[in-house]
Amino acid sequence: MNESEENEFKVWKTLIFSTNYLIQGMVQSLFSVIVPIYLIIIISETGEVITPSDIAFLASIVMLPWAIKFLFGILSDRFGSKTMGRRRPWILAFMIMSGSIWIFLPFFLIPEYSSNIIIIFTIAGVFINLGVAVGDTVLDGFILDICPKEHLGRVQGTCWGFKYIGVIGGGPLLAFIVVSLGATVESIFTIFGFLTIIISMLVLMIKEPLDYPRAEIRKNLGKMFKRGKDWKMYFFALFNAFIDGVVLLFMALYILIQWEFISAEGASLELLDGVDLSIYMYQAYISLIISVGIIIGAVVGGYYSDLRSRRGSVYLSLIISTVAILLIAVPLDVWLLLVLASLVGIGMGWRHSSYSAVLGQFSKEHPEMISSYFSIANSFVNVGTVLGLVIIGIIFEITLSFIVVFIFMAIVSNLGILPFVLIKQSEYEIIKEIKNFE
Repeated sequence: MNESEENEFKVWKTLIFSTNYLIQGMVQSLFSVIVPIYLIIIISETGEVITPSDIAFLASIVMLPWAIKFLFGILSDRFGSKTMGRRRPWILAFMIMSGSIWIFLPFFLIPEYSSNIIIIFTIAGVFINLGVAVGDTVLDGFILDICPKEHLGRVQGTCWGFKYIGVIGGGPLLAFIVVSLGATVESIFTIFGFLTIIISMLVLMIKEPLDYPRAEIRKNLGKMFKRGKDWKMYFFALFNAFIDGVVLLFMALYILIQWEFISAEGASLELLDGVDLSIYMYQAYISLIISVGIIIGAVVGGYYSDLRSRRGSVYLSLIISTVAILLIAVPLDVWLLLVLASLVGIGMGWRHSSYSAVLGQFSKEHPEMISSYFSIANSFVNVGTVLGLVIIGIIFEITLSFIVVFIFMAIVSNLGILPFVLIKQSEYEIIKEIKNFE
């Protein structure tokens, strides 16, 4: 592509990418919100028993494809089509597979054979998540292939915000449709399957380069681990989402405790007398407030990264997160805690969009395997999230104090600044004049 073609990146392309990420996020939400309750209801109606261990086993197995995302990046970098490019064939094939399984899944859910339903959902879930994990990885590479560096922060920040809205709000939204509108869960599966296929096919509207650099897997992978600046990027990635999983969990619980829905005695939590299922609605309100904050932070942070300063954007995101989490530890009215929850969401969205802009710039230095580099760095993000959950969980078990946990999270949320300041600003900052975003 020449310079004028490269910089012709329209807003509608971001919308197509964002809707695909929204669908991917909703799949994760379906398996965490809808599927467990559906299994409990359908198995209980037959007089059979389902245990928490059964659900935990299902959840752990179906998420396995996400643990090998970097392999999908390598495959999509190495193998492509001379007529369609190296991204769209992978996205279409695997997302259509995922959608088709959702469509045909209800035909295999026979109550009389409830003993096999968990097995059916496990097998179906693995292939559904395989399709989504491949689509997610390859879509990252597609964006990096065609998006000029001047737009990376805005595009990736917006896409990540939409995905996280799907993760947080997708399941509750579909549950509302089932409860309030009387739709069956099976019809939700079918409709969602068709929606997945239709949304994935929108990528056909976006042209991609048919002439792309040939990847030499051993040689190009070796380059990704030889340079010191790449290891600085990986360690920056390791701490990017270190507290994200646990801060959302602890913040929601803490707000519900202050709202006097839940009592906390040591490490034990229980509903207070008189509290009914309406607690789910209040939990949904908290999730909605956080989701709004995330999308605002992702979009604003992306624009700031591209139009002002990526380094400044990283610093601002950490300041917002740190201040908001510290203030949660202060005794406040519930409505102020909800405002702070929104600020935490803004900090998360802002932090991820600024991180993505920096990572995207580094990824472009490996054009042969751009998707592989991006997915490897994000593997470090996933490792950091797991470490954060474990470490902060241990801190709570020792102290039994939400206040101590919030203070600790506010401190460790800034660990990523250590490797980040060691990266030369010229490696990721935009030097030349910024063109208007079309």
